[in-house]
Amino acid sequence: MAKQNACRSMAVYIASAILLLSLNLIRTLSDHKDTHLGVFVKSRKHPYYLNGRLIFLVLAQLWLSVSFTLRNVMLERSVFRWSRVASSFNAPFMPKNLLKLLVTVTLFTLCSFVLYNIAFGLARLVILPVLLRLPVVRTLLKPFAAHFVKGPWTLSLPLRHLSLESHAFALGVTTLANWEFAESLFDVYVPQGMKVASSTADPNVTLISGITSTDLLFLHFAYAELRDVATDDSTASASHRAALFSDQKFNPSLWSTLAREALLRLGHDYQTFLCRGKPAPPTAVSVSAAVPKPSDPPSTPLLRQAIYRAPRQSPISKVLDTFASDSDLSKATDAVPTEVEKRAKDISMPELFCSVSVPPIITATPVVSIAQPVASSSVLSARVKQECRGLAAKYSPSWSREVIARWHEWWTRDRTNKVAEMCLPHRELDALIVQVLSGLVCASLTEDRYGVVQRDIPRIIEAFLSFLSALEEYQVEVSKLYVPPTPEEVTHDDSKILEEKERTRVEVARATEVISVVADALKSGVADIVRTFGDKLVAFRFPPRIAKKLQSFVDYT
Repeated sequence: MAKQNACRSMAVYIASAILLLSLNLIRTLSDHKDTHLGVFVKSRKHPYYLNGRLIFLVLAQLWLSVSFTLRNVMLERSVFRWSRVASSFNAPFMPKNLLKLLVTVTLFTLCSFVLYNIAFGLARLVILPVLLRLPVVRTLLKPFAAHFVKGPWTLSLPLRHLSLESHAFALGVTTLANWEFAESLFDVYVPQGMKVASSTADPNVTLISGITSTDLLFLHFAYAELRDVATDDSTASASHRAALFSDQKFNPSLWSTLAREALLRLGHDYQTFLCRGKPAPPTAVSVSAAVPKPSDPPSTPLLRQAIYRAPRQSPISKVLDTFASDSDLSKATDAVPTEVEKRAKDISMPELFCSVSVPPIITATPVVSIAQPVASSSVLSARVKQECRGLAAKYSPSWSREVIARWHEWWTRDRTNKVAEMCLPHRELDALIVQVLSGLVCASLTEDRYGVVQRDIPRIIEAFLSFLSALEEYQVEVSKLYVPPTPEEVTHDDSKILEEKERTRVEVARATEVISVVADALKSGVADIVRTFGDKLVAFRFPPRIAKKLQSFVDYT
C-alpha cells in the first residue's frame, strides 16, 4: 500500500463503484419503484435528514472497493509475472473456469459484506455518538445525521431490511465480477510477448532500437524476440545474426550497441543486487592533494625600464612641472593631512575632553531569537501510538494481546522471499539478456566473419561469472536461515517452534526459486559458451578470480 500505484488503483476502483451504483440507481428510479433511495428522507419536520438506505449502499461500495484493492495487493497483481505467463486456454474467464471464478467472487463478496455490516453497526453504536458530542462536529452533523443514533437495536437492522441487504450484496457481486474479469484479461494477455520486428523493413534495427528504450515492457519484449533470433537454428534467424555481426552502416555498429546496452543493464542490476535492493550509497569525493606547480625553466630576465637616456629639460619646463597636479610637491601636500590624522590617533586624549567628544555611533545588532525545537507531527503520532499501545496492553485480556502481537509480527516482519525479490527486481529481464548474449556469442564462432564479437567475449564472460558468484554466495546465505527441527522439538510437539520453522522453510524455498531464475540462466550461458569454444578460450585473458571460476566449468564440461 505504500506504493503510488496501489493508491491510484484504489481511487479507480472507488470511482468505478460509485459509477456502477449511480447507473443502478438510475435504472431503479426509471422503473418507478418506490425503493426509498432518495438523498433525503421524506420528512417535513427534518427535511435535511440524509437517507440511511442510500448511505448504506454508498458505504458498501466503498468498502468493497478497498477490500478488492487489498486483495490485489496481497496477490501482487501489479507485478508482471513473466515467468508464469498463463495460457489463454487456462484463463479464469474461459467457460471451464468461469464457475470457479464466480464462486470465488461470491465468497469474497460475502465475507467482505459480513465484515462491512459489523463495521457499520460499530460505527452507529460507538463512532457516531462520540462525534455528535464534539462541539464543532455536532453542529455540522446534527442537521443531517442526528436520526441515525435513534431507532431499534443496531444488530437487528439487517433482519429488518433484508431487501436492502440483498440489493447491496447483488450490486457488490456484480461490481467485483466486472473487476475480476478485467483483471483476468490483464493477467493473461499483457505479459504475452508480441513479435513486431519481422514485419519491419530492417528487423535488426528495430530490435536494437527496442533494447535502447527506457520502458521495461519494451525492453522485455525486445529481448524476448532477440532471444528467439539468437537461439533459433532456422535459416532466417541465421541470416539475421550474420547481418547483425557484419553491420557496417551504423556507427557504433549494431553489435556494439547491443553489447553495451545489455552489459549496462546487467551491471545496473548487479549493483542493485549487491546493495540488496536499496539505493547505492553516495560515493565519497576524494580530495586529491594539490599537484605542485612545476618550476619555470630558466630564462633571460626582461627589463621593465627605459634603456635610453632621458632627454634634458629646460629650466622653464622644470618650474611648470613642479606646480602640476601629479608633481612631487602636490603628492607631499596631500600626504600631510593623512599623517597628522594618524599621529592624532596615537596620542592619548585627556579625560577632560572626553565629555565633549562626539560619542561613537553604535549600530544596533538585531537579536536573533533562537526558537525552541517544535515536535514534528511524526514524533507526535509515534507518541500517540505508544500511549494507545500502553492502554491496550493494560486493559485488554491476555489472549487478545497475544493475537495482536502475532498479527503485528506477521504484518511487519521481513519475508525472506520478498527480500530476494527486492534484490532481483528485474530477474526475468536479466535472464533474457543472458540468453541473448550467450546465444549470439555461441553463434559467432561460425557466423561472425569479421570477428567483431570475439573482442567482447572476455567482458561478457567476466560479467556473467561475477554476477553468478554473487548469486551463489547469497544463495548459501539464504539456505543457512533454515534449520530443520531437532528430534527433541518434534517429540515435544512445540507447535509454535514447528510452525515458525515450517514458515522459514517455505520462504527459503521461494527465495531459492527467485535466485535460480538468474543463476540458472547464467550457468547455462557460460556452459554453452565453454562447450562451443572449448580450447579456443585459451586465447582470451581473464582476471585470476574469473579464470578460476571459468576453469570449473571447463572441467565439468
